[in-house]
Amino acid sequence: MKVALLAVHPMVRDVVFAPAVLKDIGRAVELRDVTADLASGRWPGHPDAELVITGWGTPRIDGDALSSMPRLAAVFHAAGSVRDVTSEELWNRGIQVVSAADANNESVADFVLAQIVLALKGSHRAGAVMRSEQRLPGFRAGPGTLRQAVGLVSFGSIARKVRERLARFDADVLVWDPYVDDADLASSRVRRAASLEELFATSAVVSVHTPLVPGATEHLITADLLARLRPGAVFLNTSRGAVVDQAALVSVLGERPDVLAVLDVTWPEPPDPESPLFDLANVVLTGHSAGSVGTENQRMGDLVRDEVLAFADAQTLKHTVTRDQARLRA
Repeated sequence: MKVALLAVHPMVRDVVFAPAVLKDIGRAVELRDVTADLASGRWPGHPDAELVITGWGTPRIDGDALSSMPRLAAVFHAAGSVRDVTSEELWNRGIQVVSAADANNESVADFVLAQIVLALKGSHRAGAVMRSEQRLPGFRAGPGTLRQAVGLVSFGSIARKVRERLARFDADVLVWDPYVDDADLASSRVRRAASLEELFATSAVVSVHTPLVPGATEHLITADLLARLRPGAVFLNTSRGAVVDQAALVSVLGERPDVLAVLDVTWPEPPDPESPLFDLANVVLTGHSAGSVGTENQRMGDLVRDEVLAFADAQTLKHTVTRDQARLRA
């Protein structure tokens, strides 16, 4: 039986892994809980370990860690981005890395769809009118959900799931993503935006899904782009706050009360106590709640369970990521 190290904080373990799921894993591999051993920030010596299960807060598997686990063949990360646990030494050894991002992304896509529907229905604006004027806003609160233009900035896993959910609304989905080819976009029934400028100028809702890649996507969303938002547009960010020039966003929102921003992420996070984002009437802050919460976290544990069982049975893993993919994912 293969030896597996469970290297997740007890709080994370209890949120992500249902007891029955851990039992399933324990029947397929010899599962050793090494969380207490990781308190020092160093990996314990388990020379017979062939796989590790990681999560939020797990120390990076660097050269020293690999030296203590010479038989390590696979890492199963019960969270999204694997950047914090992987190292160049790990990638260079050809160790398989599984991410549970696809499971977490279901929750984000649900949240994005909900916010798009609320935006197009005009619910946030209607609430503001009710509070300030004590009246019903009428049927002109929003443009409506049917056949609206929705712009997706980047077309990764979450954006693709959002697109699937938008199908019932007959949405005109416009995508900007230089890493996706035309055939892929066509098969997904979306249109390629000629530029970010076009996407911002023509979409009723602009939803940002670009990962934060230092030196590449910081402040990708500029003042010029934000100024191009069409009248009454909604700007939605569930990616990372630093992808947006936040000072420019504050400026545009201050000058354009017709534009609504729904921000699940900011930079810094949370915003500075004196940030205008707390006072602007056309800003909705959702406190980084788009990702998995409560029982939704168990989707990630279920995915890891299925992949560990496949590994133990020498089957092909479905959710592995490469070094290049890990670099480009949020």
